[in-house]
Amino acid sequence: MNARKILARAFEVALILIWLFPLAWMVITSLKYESEVVTRSFTFLPENPTLYNYLHAFSSTYILQWLCNSLAISIVTMIATFILDAPIAYAFAKIRFPGRNILFWIVMAGMMVPFQVLIVPLYLQFNSYGIINTLSSAILPRLAMPIGIFILRQFYEGIPDALEEAAFIDGAGRFRTFARIILPLGKSAATTVIILSFINAWNDFLWPLIAINDSVKYTITVGIANFQGTHGTEYALIMAGAVIASIPELVFFLIFRRKIIDGIAMTGIKG
Repeated sequence: MNARKILARAFEVALILIWLFPLAWMVITSLKYESEVVTRSFTFLPENPTLYNYLHAFSSTYILQWLCNSLAISIVTMIATFILDAPIAYAFAKIRFPGRNILFWIVMAGMMVPFQVLIVPLYLQFNSYGIINTLSSAILPRLAMPIGIFILRQFYEGIPDALEEAAFIDGAGRFRTFARIILPLGKSAATTVIILSFINAWNDFLWPLIAINDSVKYTITVGIANFQGTHGTEYALIMAGAVIASIPELVFFLIFRRKIIDGIAMTGIKG
């Protein structure tokens, strides 16, 4: 191995270590007593490792309920986003109609609008519907994800038109062609969109913080943020909550990581 490859590998290892350090610090801090975190001088490893913070989180907070709330919101968002994004992307990719490209770029422009500017009108609208402080209010703004439409459209454009034409000759309509040909061929891109929407919903903080004010209905991100107000500044407890919140997302990613990589790679391939 030449010097250039050695330097490249060393640089990669350094980046990995930099990325892993905050995660390791989070886990290690969660295994310390609060007195050790606050009063002791800097130490990396805990002197007396303990699971007290995890037991305290489950016994004195609604963290299990918050996990269920986040899981429900993320699963519904994941399914609904794909149901909405897939046919929209198919229309943009395969159906010729006037203004198609203009309409597509208008949809893409939605990615450039900061969500913060939508908070006040969204809150007023949802309040008029009477759905503020419900899980539905946390789900609805995250549906029809523009990046999901983009990923699926790029993939669908790479599917040969000859497959559709053969289906039309056999008597299949648009819906049947979409369901029987386009969707099965686009599994990798669909998996990418599904998982990205899950992660996006799971990590959402600002909107659930505003839309939900009942502590039992909090998502896991909002619930952990309220540890500081409810329990004082208990850093070890906060870290334990962060570890608990990360586990479902990490498991989800590890299971589908290959599909995510394949799906993103395939979005740039044209037929």
